[in-house]
Amino acid sequence: MIFRKIKVWWRRVRRRRRFVRVLVVESMTEIPSDPGADIYVVRRGGLERRLVISCPCRCKRRIDVNLIAGRDPYWSLKLSGKRISLHPSIWLRSDPCQSHFFIRENRVIWVPGIRPE
Repeated sequence: MIFRKIKVWWRRVRRRRRFVRVLVVESMTEIPSDPGADIYVVRRGGLERRLVISCPCRCKRRIDVNLIAGRDPYWSLKLSGKRISLHPSIWLRSDPCQSHFFIRENRVIWVPGIRPE
């Protein structure tokens, strides 16, 4: 029981609170397999098409987000300078980490809830 509580506490301590940089690239091939604390936006023809981040819980999962309105599901991106906001939230229901969060001006806003161990 005590080890379970320590494990939950440690996961919360390790969670990322914000992303450091926004990098705009033209192709998915320019994005490393582990984006780390960076946000990558794929822009071609003047349109943002994809957003790629590492899971902020630091489980090392790479998250690819669709920004093209014609393909479901898709997210809306607000880019102001070097700050990004994303709508709606990202929820990894089927992953073991089950992270659920918003990105507002590069900050990670965690949605409170029960997380499995």
